Amino acid sequence: MKPIRFLWLFLFFLTACFTRSAVEPQAQQTGKDIPTLILVSFDGCRYDYPDLANTPALDAMAAHGVRAEGLRMAFPSKTFPNHLTIVTGLYPGHHGIIANTIYDAENDRWYRLSNGAVSDASWYQGEPVWVTAEKQGVKTATFFWPGSEAAIGGIRPTYWKPYDHHFPFAQRVEQVLAWLDLPKGERPQFITLYFHEPDESGHHHGPASPEAIAALEEVDAQLAALQQGLEERGLSEQVNLMVVSDHGMTSTSRDSVIFLDDYINMEDVMVVDWSPILALRPKEGKEEAVYQALKGAHPHMHIYRKGELPEGYYYNDYPLVQPIIGVADLHWSITTRAYFDSHPNKPSPGAHGYDPAYSDMNAIFYAQGPDFKEGSTAPVIENINLYELMCHLLRIEPAENDGSLEAVRDLLR
Repeated sequence: MKPIRFLWLFLFFLTACFTRSAVEPQAQQTGKDIPTLILVSFDGCRYDYPDLANTPALDAMAAHGVRAEGLRMAFPSKTFPNHLTIVTGLYPGHHGIIANTIYDAENDRWYRLSNGAVSDASWYQGEPVWVTAEKQGVKTATFFWPGSEAAIGGIRPTYWKPYDHHFPFAQRVEQVLAWLDLPKGERPQFITLYFHEPDESGHHHGPASPEAIAALEEVDAQLAALQQGLEERGLSEQVNLMVVSDHGMTSTSRDSVIFLDDYINMEDVMVVDWSPILALRPKEGKEEAVYQALKGAHPHMHIYRKGELPEGYYYNDYPLVQPIIGVADLHWSITTRAYFDSHPNKPSPGAHGYDPAYSDMNAIFYAQGPDFKEGSTAPVIENINLYELMCHLLRIEPAENDGSLEAVRDLLR
């Protein structure tokens, strides 16, 4: 072989090696050193519930890890918007899931939890952490999480399941542990686990009711089973565990109701969403009249045109925000007299969705593991920052988002 040709081949080999090293995901370079991250959601667990309940698993996390005094939501403090905010680091007005019910007038289609739209990726504008991870060579698994049924950006978790409300809690934990038992090349390094309690009990029986507290104790027992499973596998020091909620809960009653039909003709509007965040689409030519009729009509309902909502809501620019938005004060509900009269058990004793500035909307945050401080209490943190935190824990580069790692860096060792 001629010397110059040998030199050329040698330089090509070196270039290829260094190029691969430069673009190879950090997670793959140092995979053996990266703790697994498990993200658990207790839906509807208000920040103060654990202080009212017997929760040894959460107590253990607080003693050996970090507990925040609260987790502040994004507007509106609803389930799907905030679960997506947690995993994308984007406000709902930026990731597109602006409510649990959304109407797209241009395409005459609805996003509802009951119509299969949750698996349609075109509704989702943000990049969830499992997509960020998969793009960088990190295997992921979701045992239920809003948005995880859709191929967002054409990517799903390596392991995922369509939502089944009745899937037993204990079997959810068993599946997470089974994923951790997989051979190293198949094992996910990021896992989500979702429980719909104590939200359901809080709605039906009221916040901090005996039933809601019992429901929290039930999911805490499942968390204890997960902790025990990690310990039995010798993984306690190799797993970062985060437990969060998507919102709090407050009391509502039939004594605090705003009747929309007292002020407008309901034939003049399409009601996309009701309470406590009212989303109205007036019929053609009716918008100004409806706005003027509702503006200042009730002291506990604040009416805004799209584009004029408070800047802190980050809700003005998204195309699918309806032309008129109403925001009820804490404890108040919006309905019609016909619905109220025909539903003697409504509104439910517990509700959420209100302005996140109300402390009743604050949720929980607990974290434990090799990357977190031990026995530390943090002030209220914002859920918008958790995506950056999770990307840091997984040693991956975050996508563009609204959060900040610096805002939560004090949680870390």
